[in-house]
Amino acid sequence: MRVILGLVTTLLLASCDLRYAVMGFPLPVPKLAKALPIELEYREAKGGLVVLRGRVNERSDVDFILDTGAPVSVLIDGARTSGLGLDSSKARALGNPDNPGTPVGDIQKGFGVTFGDLALSDLTAVVIPQKTMPCQDRFDEIGFGGVIGAALFRQFVVEVDTTTKRVRLHDPKAWRPPAGATVLPMSFSGGHPFVQTRLTLADGQVIDAPMNVDIGMNRQLTLVTGGHPALVMPKDGTPRKSCYVNGIRDEREGAPARLHLADAAFDIATPIYSAHPNAVDDARTSTIGVGLFKGRRIAIDYPGGRLVLLP
Repeated sequence: MRVILGLVTTLLLASCDLRYAVMGFPLPVPKLAKALPIELEYREAKGGLVVLRGRVNERSDVDFILDTGAPVSVLIDGARTSGLGLDSSKARALGNPDNPGTPVGDIQKGFGVTFGDLALSDLTAVVIPQKTMPCQDRFDEIGFGGVIGAALFRQFVVEVDTTTKRVRLHDPKAWRPPAGATVLPMSFSGGHPFVQTRLTLADGQVIDAPMNVDIGMNRQLTLVTGGHPALVMPKDGTPRKSCYVNGIRDEREGAPARLHLADAAFDIATPIYSAHPNAVDDARTSTIGVGLFKGRRIAIDYPGGRLVLLP
């Protein structure tokens, strides 16, 4: 039986320490070299991940995964950030060490990151020693040294254009969804965004449920079993292993499904089933990944509390 090793980059920040940290982290100070909107070119990594290059502390360029699943920013202390002289010697488990999504890291202040015409100063980040992370080959394949999330999303409307590989940052006070856009309200739990969905399984059963939106997860959809009577682990599904920041979970591929976000329909050839609760809310909540949006334009409006599918 062939085992497929997948990658999930979500940094699951649902522990007591990080709940405090999320609420206590100050937003970095933005400085714009030009008026908004600002456009940034990105590199698409495996599964559609959005990777932005930023210059950290005016010393070294670092590739950051853009991640709605990261309420805090992350720097990986390893070869790809060697020019920064990071010190992760005080790293510790930031929550339950048995949770594969709980990072081993050290909360540090005072970073500065420049992304094109945007400079962020006074950035607080979790510094994670690379040697503590599993699946080193899979992380190396993506080639990243950090994760950027709420530091951008909470201050701008972030448009991701997967057709041109561009991220555009808009002024949340001035930006409006264009005609023909599909607008979904977003709710938040522990800094993580959720939208209401309708899922139609291969056998025709329909499930209405909220799902976590995590563009740091490089697949289309992860379905958590037990969240609904119809969500059961596929007996004959191909096994997969998903790598998290601090561990590995066994999962399975399932039969095709269709996901509706308001009036937009997405056909998913191989949704992934997991028997583990979603660590972002410790509930049996399913997750939408960046793969769902390949070939589309989306806008994530944290200040306005909405996910927008752009025409």
